[in-house]
Formats: sequence, structure tokens, C-alpha cells
Amino acid sequence: MARKRNPRTDRQVQAALADLIETEIADPRLTLVSITEVDVTPDHDVATVYYSTIDPALVSRDHRRTGGDRLPTPEEVAEGLEAVAPRLRGLLAQRAKLRVAPELRFRPDPVVEQAARIESLLRDLDAGAGADASEAPGDDPAGDQG
Repeated sequence: MARKRNPRTDRQVQAALADLIETEIADPRLTLVSITEVDVTPDHDVATVYYSTIDPALVSRDHRRTGGDRLPTPEEVAEGLEAVAPRLRGLLAQRAKLRVAPELRFRPDPVVEQAARIESLLRDLDAGAGADASEAPGDDPAGDQG
């Protein structure tokens, strides 16, 4: 019988990674990264880590909030996470008190991308409805006859 996943381990690894990235990693590419979910295999060999970050195109150009010249691109965030993965793996084993430190595989959270797409579609619909309303003022003389 196959062993089932342990959601408690997933939450424990997620909390530990989020804290480690915030407190132990000084890579400027990872300043605004959120760990949204972690899936650890039952044998603890692999942890798939889902993350999100702020899209630089959506943020104002107030650089004081980021502590640097600009926000990192999603590609730079992915490179930064891959670069620190070996160090995070070692720190994670100590912090989460796991017998086996899982290999960390980072993936952008698909929910964030899907939400952005839905928001964009809704904006497009709203813009289209606004254009239709401005073209038809509602005082159509042909519509009053009846």
C-alpha cells in the first residue's frame, strides 16, 4: 500500500522556506517572493515549491519600497531561487527537523497567473461594455415608437 502525503509536512516545509528566504537569504532577486504552497513527496525526496512574486509592470515606480533600483523580473526570481536551492535545502533540513532534506523544485504558482488572466479578461469586457454604452445613449427615437 502506498504511503499518503502528509499535509502537516507540507505546511512545515512551506513555513520554514518562507522564513529562511526572508531571514537567511540576501539575494535581492528574492525580496518580494511568497511561498504559496509546497508539495512534499511521501518519501520526502522531492518538494515542489510554488511561489509568487509581484509583477514589476503592476507596481508603481516607487523604488523606496523595494530597497533597490527596480523589481526583479519573474525570470530573475526563478534564477535566484535555483541559485539558492542547495543552501536552502541544507538550512531546511535543520529548521524543519526532517530526516531527509528534499530536493527543492521551484515552480511559479499557476493560480497567480490564472487570476491575472481572469482580471485582464474582465477588464477587457468592462472596457467593451463601456464603449457600447457610450455609443448608445439610450435616447433612440426609433425605440420610443411602438
